[in-house]
Amino acid sequence: MFVFVILTAVSQSTCFAISYTGSLDRLLSSIRLSEVSAKYCRKSAVLYTILGWIFYSTNVAFLLYTTMFAGCFLDFNMAPFTTYIELSPDEMLAGRILTYLFDIYLMSAWVFPHVISFMLATIFTHQYKELGRSFEEHLAESEDGHVTDADVELFRQRHQEISVGVKSADDIIMFHNAAAFCVQLFLTIIIFYSLLFFRSTTDPIILVMRVCWLMGDLIGLALTSTGGIMINHYVSTYNVCCICILHLSSVGYNLFKTKFMSCFKLHDFII
Repeated sequence: MFVFVILTAVSQSTCFAISYTGSLDRLLSSIRLSEVSAKYCRKSAVLYTILGWIFYSTNVAFLLYTTMFAGCFLDFNMAPFTTYIELSPDEMLAGRILTYLFDIYLMSAWVFPHVISFMLATIFTHQYKELGRSFEEHLAESEDGHVTDADVELFRQRHQEISVGVKSADDIIMFHNAAAFCVQLFLTIIIFYSLLFFRSTTDPIILVMRVCWLMGDLIGLALTSTGGIMINHYVSTYNVCCICILHLSSVGYNLFKTKFMSCFKLHDFII
């Protein structure tokens, strides 16, 4: 529980900082989206928000049952009360209500920062996809697969612009990503171990809740890792090298054409 509180504190503090300082607003305002990209990002945002609320509501419902109706299963959250200090039934009920309200806040601080982080990764990944698609279409439409220096420079500047946005996004959410990966990996191991060897209850609802916690940690790990993997795939050195090779090919083609024409003129002069 203490480790989970650390994760939510870091995630919530990160979201508060980027909202209060305007870093997130400046980042989103600097992103140039085409009409197609804007529609895709809007649909993705709606989908991620709905899934986030579904997961959040499910966990809140499980917490309500385990806190209020499952005996003393989560009473350890009120420590040192119930462990060293005895409480009357009315005081116990009040403590459980306060604990439940606090858990609701912790759950929101855990779920929704992941939604924000993965949404940013989706935006930049789609921008790289769109840039690659535009480059391929331009290459297919050009004569003999030739791309001018001006076109290559235009694509390079666009690639650099997206990469700068990725770096800015990483700078403002890196603490959340680092805490999410480390803490959720630790919690996954602990929950999985407890499910196998320390089944303190046979209540099926509590068992399902713990399985949902395990799945939630695994999904959180997947979102944190997948966001970085998607971006790294499209900003990899392979794509950069392709652009560089095409640039060098364009330069080489112009150089060859210049030399060929010079030799042709020299041949005419000799004749």
